[in-house]
Amino acid sequence: MKWMVVALLALVTPSLFGQIETVPATQDSVVPPEPIIPTGIVAAKIDTVTKYHPTKSPGLAMLYSALLPGSGQAYNESYWKVPIVVGFGVYFASMWLHNNRLYQDYRDKYIASITPENPDGIQSLQTLREFYRDQRDTFTWYFFILYFLNIADAYVDASLYDFNVGDDLSIRLMPETGTRLTL
Repeated sequence: MKWMVVALLALVTPSLFGQIETVPATQDSVVPPEPIIPTGIVAAKIDTVTKYHPTKSPGLAMLYSALLPGSGQAYNESYWKVPIVVGFGVYFASMWLHNNRLYQDYRDKYIASITPENPDGIQSLQTLREFYRDQRDTFTWYFFILYFLNIADAYVDASLYDFNVGDDLSIRLMPETGTRLTL
């Protein structure tokens, strides 16, 4: 394996660090000669990179979603996501309230079932109390997961707001020749 790495480096290194050859200048020439540029991967032209200014602010989208879940999606103009976030939020909150109410009812019934004759109380009431407490705690986790996914979705959506999804999905394999691979 080591010999393959050494062979690859021996083949690639001279072309990466080679100098550009120039034509020797004559006394009669007024214009300096053009350098001879080697061909291949090293000679690929580097496109000019312009500074990117996003249309939507990811930080502002996160702030909106943190303050009011779904508002970051509205800021990003992903209106179809707002009812999904709000719907799951309302569902999780209502299920939390429902399970908390049942937990409190069965807790009170279990406490009332503890008597001097039966110091352990009715076990079925204790089991139901624990079941509804676990359900309430589970919906608490669901609500927090939804809350943080809402913020993460607003951030990603704002970051990719200007992403161009066109019909042209081709890439250039060889920058000099213009050969393209099209999907």
